[in-house]
Amino acid sequence: MAKLVLHGPDYSTHVRTIRLCLHEKKIDYELKPLAILRGEGRTPEHLRLHPFGRVPVIEHDGFTLYETLAISHYIDDVFEGVKLQPADKKRLARMRQMISILDSYGHQPIVSTIVAARAEEALRGVPVNAERLAKAVPAARHCLAVIDRMIGEGPFATGNSLTLADLHLAPTVGFFARTPEGTRMLPNLPKLAGWWERMAVRPSVVATDPYAA
Repeated sequence: MAKLVLHGPDYSTHVRTIRLCLHEKKIDYELKPLAILRGEGRTPEHLRLHPFGRVPVIEHDGFTLYETLAISHYIDDVFEGVKLQPADKKRLARMRQMISILDSYGHQPIVSTIVAARAEEALRGVPVNAERLAKAVPAARHCLAVIDRMIGEGPFATGNSLTLADLHLAPTVGFFARTPEGTRMLPNLPKLAGWWERMAVRPSVVATDPYAA
């Protein structure tokens, strides 16, 4: 099998989810950075890979695939190694539900609004739009509170073994935990906070941390 190629910047939560999958499955891959914020996603070359100009994209054995959920399932289905999707149908459904909740209700307020605003503030000195941030916080809190209630007694998001739910959730929570909003909110979400403490020291999470690059 040819080495898998992953296109996208290391700071993207979606790209990091795929990197986490690859690390957990112990798959050798090549990361091709893409300056998506500088318009490289709109080049003819990238649009041939992803017609919407987004990331991540993988190329593997002549097969091109985009969309994070499709890629993470493909990696788990095609490659040997630890299985990232539970055999139990109810746990599998819960895993899919948690990923869908995060994508549908969490990504916009948490990543696109709060994390993005704090990153712009820290890296470029761009003042935070306090009104926009204030509107995002309740939506972020509601989404994460729902996920907090879904986490059981096991060490992982859906039980006693690592699944794709953990790997989709970790990049978002990891970024959010570094913001003032996350610092204030997470202590009030004890299951989610405990889960993140365990995930934060996991080798795959440490190895893919864009702050450590």
